[in-house]
Amino acid sequence: MSFGGGWLRRSKPVTQTEESARLQQEKKCSETARSSGTVFDATDSFLEVCDGLYREKGWGLLAFLMAGIGSLIMTVAFIWMATHVPDAVRNNGQVTLAHWVLGLLAFGAFGVCMLSVRSLLVDCFNYTRKPIRFNRIDRTIYAFRHNGPGGVISVPWDSAFLYVERKPKSGLMATAPRVVRCLVLDENGRVTDSFSIGKRVVLASSEEGELGKQAMNELYEDFEYYRRFMQEGPASLPRIEKYLPTEISFWNCLKLQFEDESALFKSGNLFLWMMALIGAIPVLIFSVANYLAQLTCREPVWPEEVERACAPAARPVEGLTT
Repeated sequence: MSFGGGWLRRSKPVTQTEESARLQQEKKCSETARSSGTVFDATDSFLEVCDGLYREKGWGLLAFLMAGIGSLIMTVAFIWMATHVPDAVRNNGQVTLAHWVLGLLAFGAFGVCMLSVRSLLVDCFNYTRKPIRFNRIDRTIYAFRHNGPGGVISVPWDSAFLYVERKPKSGLMATAPRVVRCLVLDENGRVTDSFSIGKRVVLASSEEGELGKQAMNELYEDFEYYRRFMQEGPASLPRIEKYLPTEISFWNCLKLQFEDESALFKSGNLFLWMMALIGAIPVLIFSVANYLAQLTCREPVWPEEVERACAPAARPVEGLTT
């Protein structure tokens, strides 16, 4: 059974960087297998986890509110100025120059607006989540893309190309994201699609630093949990202490976004407590954006073929539930 749903227009070869960062299904990547806030559901047959963008929902809405609306206003303003050239400019014979300059400015502002609209549509009017299922019954990874026919990608577990995607530092904070990614390969071994798996971690320093090691350990422990579930079964795993919420509520959004902040508040360190207090304001704003974005989205629905492939799943596994 196979499902379509690729996003790449053209296939590309696997790069040396991707090959060197590949994770092996038969080889453990961490001594500890622990799920730290990535699992939606777990039974004796499948493990349903989030993708790398699950916690990022809301940034596109904020980008639209901050840059999109402003750039749209500027676009209209430049167009109006181009069609209402002052008499002083006309008398100097600079109408054509004014049209070109204002036209280019309007075009640039409109481009910024379109980019923010694109980010908005990734967050809003989409899906509340795009889960990944690790199915032990047919040893397949299912990646949800959209409801309806062709909305799920399936990749055999034993031959799946899984690796740690390392992006360079970028942005005002100069941070570098890391996430486990699965490449979808065609019969010639070329990449036709890909999807991220589990929590995305962000590094402010190198992987060799103390904070970098902690972030990477969290990433590897999550993947080791999925790997052992597929290779050894749920009996070899510790129970999941906390599941990700699937119900849309402002409280759930607050809990999800303040997950890391709570550790700082409980540390007892005055400096860390002050840092958490300062960071609480932007986290609160993002929680609101996350909630509003989810309200516009619809629930993902697995096809009947996938649900049948994941059966039997009548009872939760004792070792995987709270």
